[in-house]
Amino acid sequence: MPAISGEGDWGLLLGISAAEFSAHRFSADSAGLRSARMFARNVLEEWGLSSCIDDAVIVVGELIANAARHALEPEDRNGSAATAWLGLVRRQQAVICAVADPSPCAPEPQQPERLSESGRGLHIVEAISSSWGCSPPQRSGKMVWARVLAAPDL
Repeated sequence: MPAISGEGDWGLLLGISAAEFSAHRFSADSAGLRSARMFARNVLEEWGLSSCIDDAVIVVGELIANAARHALEPEDRNGSAATAWLGLVRRQQAVICAVADPSPCAPEPQQPERLSESGRGLHIVEAISSSWGCSPPQRSGKMVWARVLAAPDL
């Protein structure tokens, strides 16, 4: 996966116009994760896709939580934290939620214990989205995506 330096660069790499693509960089701290979820909600409202906001925000929440937990290092000695990107792509009757992170490890659904408090994120993504997957992981990272069905607001 090529390095992503900014929102416009990512859209151009994917061949997507600015009107149907939006991206947001986030960090693993609670403020970064909260801002990524709010970003998704705001973009979907702007795009007139209120019918899928709740589902998409849940999916985004799981994807960014996985990136934060498994791919982003805590702050280094200089106080800078690793970041990942959330991208939203508007398609006919769907929105694609994608998270690009620096980990070369592919996500794998877990089989958590019945009373475990974690390990269900990808199962939730699978249940809510119409499809999901991961780009082939490379040394520079990967992109995990999910497609959430949407009906435009009338």
